[in-house]
Amino acid sequence: MRQFIFFSFSTALLLSGCAKDGPTLVAGLVVDKDTGQPVPQAEVQVHAFSSGSSGGGGGYGPALGGPYLADAQGQFSFSFEASKGKSYRLDAYGPLGHFSVDQGVEVDNGQANRNLRIPVQAPGWVRVRIIDEPPTIGEGVLIVAGYANSDTYSLPLGRDETYVRYMGAHIPSRVFWTIKDYVQKTVVEGHQDLSIPSLDTVDVVIRF
Repeated sequence: MRQFIFFSFSTALLLSGCAKDGPTLVAGLVVDKDTGQPVPQAEVQVHAFSSGSSGGGGGYGPALGGPYLADAQGQFSFSFEASKGKSYRLDAYGPLGHFSVDQGVEVDNGQANRNLRIPVQAPGWVRVRIIDEPPTIGEGVLIVAGYANSDTYSLPLGRDETYVRYMGAHIPSRVFWTIKDYVQKTVVEGHQDLSIPSLDTVDVVIRF
């Protein structure tokens, strides 16, 4: 009899540990964090945390289903199964390059979470023009950086170069460059500070 009672108690504990908090509804709007404007066709993703809150030290888990597509007005509404002992947050990403900021949005498990607003950072772009004016450098290198990756060119160029790189909008940033002349044994450095408006492009011209 005691064995049966112990087994039943242990089984109950095990089942309670695996119990669900139940269906969790999330509904709201994906918006540009700077302008407050809706972001059409954004993708909303649910992420789980093994313990603590989304802003704490809990383990960041993989995406839970989805992504869930917002409509042309940036509105979304869907449900997912929440598990006990886990916290959940929503992140969003726009088709033009918007991305979540500020730890996303945390939700209440097993509840109807309505009127949520997921702020996303808008993209911006920098267009870099490299103009090699005479007299050209006989032998050297040009390094341009300040965005996700740097670009390196052997000198002389032979022709002017123009390219576009992705950067976040409304984020104070800096594009900087280094020109090394191996013949003259000189190094010239320069930079341009930027704050790119949402969905806009700013020009950086490098002449040497």
